[in-house]
Amino acid sequence: MRRILYLSRGGAVGGSQRQLRYIISRLSNGCTPIVICHKEGPFVAELDAAGVSVVVLPLRPWRKLPNVLSRYRDVENLVRFAERQNVDLVHSSDLWMNEYLIRVAKKLNIPSVLHVRRPVTPAEIRKHNFGKASVIVAISQRVERNLIAAGIAPEKIALIEDAVDLNVFRPNNQPTNVLRRDFASTAKVHIGIVGWIKPSKHQLEFLQAAAQVKRDSSKSVAFFIIGDTYSHGYFAALKRFVIENGLDGHVFFTGRRDDMPEILGSLDILVSLSGGSVMFEAMACGKCVVSAGFTSKEDSVHIQDGRTGVLLESREPMLLADTLLRLIEHTEVREEIGCRATKWAGENLGIDRMIAKIGHLYDRLTKDEKTFSV
Repeated sequence: MRRILYLSRGGAVGGSQRQLRYIISRLSNGCTPIVICHKEGPFVAELDAAGVSVVVLPLRPWRKLPNVLSRYRDVENLVRFAERQNVDLVHSSDLWMNEYLIRVAKKLNIPSVLHVRRPVTPAEIRKHNFGKASVIVAISQRVERNLIAAGIAPEKIALIEDAVDLNVFRPNNQPTNVLRRDFASTAKVHIGIVGWIKPSKHQLEFLQAAAQVKRDSSKSVAFFIIGDTYSHGYFAALKRFVIENGLDGHVFFTGRRDDMPEILGSLDILVSLSGGSVMFEAMACGKCVVSAGFTSKEDSVHIQDGRTGVLLESREPMLLADTLLRLIEHTEVREEIGCRATKWAGENLGIDRMIAKIGHLYDRLTKDEKTFSV
């Protein structure tokens, strides 16, 4: 029985936590998962309720100056825990934990897996010592290319895309639209963006497009910003924009939601300006996804422009607004895209495909007799 140690954020359940939950809940094949989270929160409670071995240990951000001394104590505690658990492999779901990952792997002489879930720069790759992990999992061709361009050997990269729980995220046939119910929306069309409220998620550009749509659309449209607040300053700036541009009553901030299948089922269009597995979840729910400014048409495997979604290579607000206006006016177009998206997700984005690849990777690493010291 192989014992796999996972390093993860605690707190709220975001995209990386959801993907990790898929892995540890479905991966049997002689594997016992042990999860370390850096703090308490809903994710820890969820794992605990599911009977997963989860422990909270402080793993402070490695490169922040106040943590220079405490980070080494954190490493010592983590190593002692891993030794007691007889861990065979360590897998990090977050790149900022890579320093902890590689130190545990070196001390115990075990393989390490770093999961990279977003595009990264050469500076980030060097800063976080990506090259010292045994294998780096890239979730897209773009991430894979980033890694190779920064000097990571191709044989150290495994391309394993994120997955969707197709039993949970599926076309919504329920009569209750939770957005209408909870926010008293009477709009004909609901458009949403999902993610932490912070600049890197580009909610301001979403609102700039929303202002143009409100001015030009012949149909009533409501816009939903779905997610918890990470940057309170940015949140305040978004609220000011709403008021200054006459969007009050047309834009709703939902805060954190724990009913994402129902939320996505209540949208007509999902907009993504920063990528993420929520796009795949919306596709599985039969929704028209507009991905803007995140990837190129050549790199995008699942969002195929005009077929399984709409892909814009720029997140320029006026371009986004024009695209949304066309989709608002042509219901049949977005519904056809949603139908094709559901079929594609069912054939290509199921959890079993991801789990099979992860299991094969673990088999290869734990059967290899070489030394993993770096």
